[in-house]
Amino acid sequence: MEHLEQSADSANEDSADESAQPEMATGTKRRAPGWVIHALIVVGSVLGLVSGLNVWVERQVLDTDQWVSATDELLENGEVRGLLAAYLVDQLYEAVDIEGELETRLPDNIDPIASLLAGALRGPATDGVNRLLSTDEVRGLWSQVNERTHAALVGILKDDTGPSLSTADGAVTLDLGELVKQVGLEFGLSVDVVDKLPEDVGMVTIFESDELAAAQDVVGVVEALSVFVFLLVIMFYAAAIYLAGQRRREAIREVGVALLISSALVLVGLRVAVGAVEGAIGETPDVSAAARAVALIGTELLRGLALAGLAYGVIITGYAVLAGPSNAATKIRAKLAPVLLAKPLVAWSGAAAIFLLVIYLVPAEPLQSWWRGVIFIAVFAAALESLRRQLKRESAVAPAVDAVPEDALPTGSDALR
Repeated sequence: MEHLEQSADSANEDSADESAQPEMATGTKRRAPGWVIHALIVVGSVLGLVSGLNVWVERQVLDTDQWVSATDELLENGEVRGLLAAYLVDQLYEAVDIEGELETRLPDNIDPIASLLAGALRGPATDGVNRLLSTDEVRGLWSQVNERTHAALVGILKDDTGPSLSTADGAVTLDLGELVKQVGLEFGLSVDVVDKLPEDVGMVTIFESDELAAAQDVVGVVEALSVFVFLLVIMFYAAAIYLAGQRRREAIREVGVALLISSALVLVGLRVAVGAVEGAIGETPDVSAAARAVALIGTELLRGLALAGLAYGVIITGYAVLAGPSNAATKIRAKLAPVLLAKPLVAWSGAAAIFLLVIYLVPAEPLQSWWRGVIFIAVFAAALESLRRQLKRESAVAPAVDAVPEDALPTGSDALR
């Protein structure tokens, strides 16, 4: 009897311990309330949008090589090239008395048709300039002009102009005078006439002097926040995942979904913005098409960042699903376990190959900045190691359950004994 009573007491104690375990597990499921975790993810996503805009300003607006590449792409666009050709011809007509030049070359008896010829030649001249803009010589001149202008602009915006460059009395301009001179020579004007063109011919104003102070302030803020904001994004997401406790997988999935939503919003916003620019320019088909091309090329990097956000959101969400309790995820993990656990060298080599493939395929790859690349590599490695540890725990539990056959379990009177 004493033995039975001791066994009953022991069973009651075990039962009490087991009933206490769920309560402890419930208390440690999450280290912070759910709304705190969601708030951290939302704030991190908003900061991610700000970080993306910073990257766009740094690379698309302030990087001279990227700027020259974008302007070269603009010149390759037929609509933009056509508008530029028309602008250059207009500048030539405003700077030179084309009718007077024709009168000096025409016989006296047909001088009256000089004005008609001047008007009739405008269209063919524009077509000829369009073809001229496609030549390697003019393309090289176009690149040089944009590179020189943008380098000066960046120096001004960063307040690093030096004593030789000042904007107090003027504006930042794009000097297309050399292109206008090339057009004049193509038009058949003499070298003497081309050399007498006004100094301000072909000048395109980029910034007025009274706008530069505000632009300098914006650039200063961008430079100050560039690194800081991206680190804040990582910190907010990491805090949300850490505070989720045993529900970290759900938090990781929510981070992935947040990336998908914010990136999709950026793409929708860009589409609306391009449409607004296209509509604001006017209803002329050529001008509207050129405006659309400029807007698309100018925001190409920002669109690439949004597409990268979508790709990373899919990867993060897929990782959370892979670590989840679904039957499909469990079967996939069971197939991955032999490689990830028994062959770590193969596992890490394969993971490195996958990482490089993702970096190669995803637009706006993060490794353009070495410290961002280090963070991405660290996160990728931590995710793989976390998956390996999960597989270790699952493989340690599975054999213990399978090792005891069902017919070996005690039943009936055997169990009582």
